[in-house]
Amino acid sequence: MNDSIVKPIQAALFAKNIYVLVDIRLPDLAYTLVKSTFKDELEITEKSFTSAKTGGPGFIKSTTAFGLMAFGKGAYEGHAFVILRGTKKTFPADWLTNFNLATSRSTRGQLVHDGFNQAFLSMRAQLKAFITDFAGRGVRTVHCIGHSLGGGLATLCAEFLEANTTLKPYLYTFGAPRVGMAPFATSLTNSLSYERMYRIYHRTDIVPCVPFWPFVHAPLQEKEEAYDYFQPSAGSFPAIKMHDMKEYVKTIGKQGWSELRGKRDEHFGEQGINRWLNDKASVSFHVTNLEWLDKAISYVVGKCLKAMGMAMSNAFSATFTLMDRLAYILRKGINLATAISDLVLNLIRKMMSMLGMKPILEKADATHAFITRIFQQMSARVGAYCQRALDSVLVNGQGM
Repeated sequence: MNDSIVKPIQAALFAKNIYVLVDIRLPDLAYTLVKSTFKDELEITEKSFTSAKTGGPGFIKSTTAFGLMAFGKGAYEGHAFVILRGTKKTFPADWLTNFNLATSRSTRGQLVHDGFNQAFLSMRAQLKAFITDFAGRGVRTVHCIGHSLGGGLATLCAEFLEANTTLKPYLYTFGAPRVGMAPFATSLTNSLSYERMYRIYHRTDIVPCVPFWPFVHAPLQEKEEAYDYFQPSAGSFPAIKMHDMKEYVKTIGKQGWSELRGKRDEHFGEQGINRWLNDKASVSFHVTNLEWLDKAISYVVGKCLKAMGMAMSNAFSATFTLMDRLAYILRKGINLATAISDLVLNLIRKMMSMLGMKPILEKADATHAFITRIFQQMSARVGAYCQRALDSVLVNGQGM
């Protein structure tokens, strides 16, 4: 194992212990408490603290102590760390599942979730200042670590560090939501490489399921057998506690990175997606089916766009909302060749089944308004589970 890589349990403890910042009520105690928490690994100064402004559209934004940008010591001499936590209460789950949310451009010019990007931009000046000390401190390795929203922001920090330094960061995330669209995930995967990206997520953690497609996770899972850090968890239905960092620490235990890989038993290839869509059996609302649904949406929309002569990269960059564009494309698809029309109708029927509706749908009934309503209901269902998960971990001193 490369000595530059942080071991799984250490990365998990960094992500868990950064939540000490949630418990700080008096600013004067921050320095002492954080220095004590990370005394063996990090050199903590008053400049180490990172703040970020968070909050969705229409919500009051707040700036809070969000993490650390610190230099390693002892075994981590020559290493730099960006460790970020989830935020508390100001980042509602329904924003993550809202198809009408905005997008903006990342450091490399790729479309990303605007809420994550705005929070990242609020800490960018601190990140720039942190970088200026790299040469003088002999930094040869940099690590970006985060849980939940903190994982999303760590992803954007990794992109920025790769673009603005000579170093290629290591990225470690736990239960993180999706940050950007496919071009962002492709760009980041190519610039960092699979070997430097460690995305750990439990089967029944609902947060990694949002935001819905066209947002996707990085790294892209073209090499999922070798570089997928999916972790099985009991059952298939969303389990609130499986988003908690304590559960991730427990899951990891003493395992190394190689032991944590290749545990997925579902494989979402084209043949499997077609089989899932064409299966007439009813499907329930659980996280495995949400993954199938996500892959199926991507597959069906791709088929529609190809038939329409439109590139995927252009389809969701217009001024229309994501929901409007998605409903428009699928409605157009119904009027295309029979094979594509059947795919679209089967996709909508699957969603109806997952929502507890009778999956009976004729071509004439699949109007733009109907398609929009089905996606809105699915979004609300996922949002409700997501909010319950976040409310639960807030009780344990953690948050989104």
